[in-house]
This record gives sequence, structure tokens and C-alpha cells, in this order.
Amino acid sequence: MMGAESLLQEILHARVDWIATQEDPYTFKAMFGREIAHLRLNDFPEEPLCTVSVADTQIDIDDFPSQWTLPKHRGETTGEA
Repeated sequence: MMGAESLLQEILHARVDWIATQEDPYTFKAMFGREIAHLRLNDFPEEPLCTVSVADTQIDIDDFPSQWTLPKHRGETTGEA
């Protein structure tokens, strides 16, 4: 089984389609291998851009990987009336 730290490094370089959670509009999750990864958007620039955690290990990042996707923010509208 892969260690959590190496799994975190793999996540940073993989295509990940994050999905919204019910707990908070700024938290997301994704299946990565056999683990559930969690993403929290932070209060940037006072804090790192986001925190990724998997298997009780976490890493802060300031550059959002281009191969990651997030659902549209819940507070945004589609422009439809």
C-alpha cells in the first residue's frame, strides 16, 4: 500500500475532479486510489491557497494544479434569471 505522503505527491500531479461536500462550501473530496482525498480552500493570501489531506496527512499548496477541476462555486450564478 502506498504511503500517505507519496499519495499526496501523486495527487499534485494527477487529474483530479473534486466534488463539493455538504459540510462547507469551501471543502471538496475526491477518490484517489483507495483513499478519499479532501481539499479545503483557505483564506488566501493570509493562508496557503488550499490544503489537501489524505490518510491523516496533509499538505498546503499555493498553486492550484491545472489538471484539477472544481465544481462551480455554490455562490455563483449561471446568469439565468
